Amino acid sequence: MKAVRLAEVKELLSGQPFAAWWSDLGRAVAALKEARVRHEDLVAQAEMMELRSELAQRAAIDAFSRGGDAEDRGRAEAAEAQALENRALELVGTYEEHRFKTSDLWYRLGGAEKRLEERREAAAAPADAAKAKAQAETALREAEREHARVRGEYEAADQRRSKLWGEVEEAWSKSCERALLAAEHDAGARVIRRDAERLFKEAEERRTRAKQLRADADAAGRERAEADRKRVEMLRTAQERFGCMAGDGWLYWRSRDDKRSAFAVALADLPDGANVEVKALSIFTVGLQRGVSFLEPAREGLALTVEEGDRRFEEYLLGPRKGTGGDGTPPAP
Repeated sequence: MKAVRLAEVKELLSGQPFAAWWSDLGRAVAALKEARVRHEDLVAQAEMMELRSELAQRAAIDAFSRGGDAEDRGRAEAAEAQALENRALELVGTYEEHRFKTSDLWYRLGGAEKRLEERREAAAAPADAAKAKAQAETALREAEREHARVRGEYEAADQRRSKLWGEVEEAWSKSCERALLAAEHDAGARVIRRDAERLFKEAEERRTRAKQLRADADAAGRERAEADRKRVEMLRTAQERFGCMAGDGWLYWRSRDDKRSAFAVALADLPDGANVEVKALSIFTVGLQRGVSFLEPAREGLALTVEEGDRRFEEYLLGPRKGTGGDGTPPAP
């Protein structure tokens, strides 16, 4: 790092060699920025696509599980429907047996009613003797008791027949309900399965896309590294050609007039973070200990004393952070 005066720094910055280097550096920095933005964008896209692939995979697994649950419910409903159908068939058999019994009692009830009518007619007819009259009345009472017994048996059997038929209807109704629900669950399971297949396919497509984006991001990362290498090479070239020391954002020359300080040239605008306004190619005087953490507009001659520098630095740290004076110019030293 050469020791120079401020006039030499200004002359160097205004020369054609530095202007050409500055233009090349600008292109290198722009290329690095573009490569960095592209790399970060592709990394973000790859990470997002990987996340979307994982979410689709989880959704597919959940859908597959729901489809299995729907199929299980459908099988359970179908089994219950078949059991109810079998129960209904058993009840139909029992009902048919009881219907035959009820029909037989109906015919017997008809015969008892006919006999009762005949006995009533016989008892009402005039008799030649008291004995015949008593026999007719006895026969009537027997016919009445027989009719009442058969009628009671028939009514009980008919009620049982009606109840059995009600149970048959109820079993068929429930079997129908379970069968319809089983069909609905089966249809729903097929829909869910198709949705799961779609999600699995979508997850695979996103996974493939994520791999491609990751490969593109890796390529962009290599481009970014190459662009940064060129930028660093430009800074190394500045050191060789201009006798300075190059940092990431500054060029430095030792001050020939003051061993305690150096000249610092900004390579980019600094919107904030400095104690004065910083524009690209602005020249500042900096102390060797604090460096660019505390900037003074460049001037010829000796820099501030240690005491003055400490006082100004404390004012900067403790006072309001203003980059410029009230008229928009850097504050005076």
